[in-house]
Amino acid sequence: MKPTHQRPSDDLLWKGVLLAAIGLIVLIAPHRLQSPQLREIVAGSAGLGWLALVLGAGCLVVWGWRGYRHWKRQ
Repeated sequence: MKPTHQRPSDDLLWKGVLLAAIGLIVLIAPHRLQSPQLREIVAGSAGLGWLALVLGAGCLVVWGWRGYRHWKRQ
């Protein structure tokens, strides 16, 4: 049985989706939490949430750009 190899750009897709999801969760969580102490802790990490969201979007853009270039070459 041959192992299936993913393309390197597929890895960017997963990283982008996971980073963007983490960023969104960190940014939305303070509005949904009931505990004031926990809300303050999560709200304090909003900068990291934005960073994760931007990095995730960047990975998705690079993934899309590579796919577009590959499609254009064919």
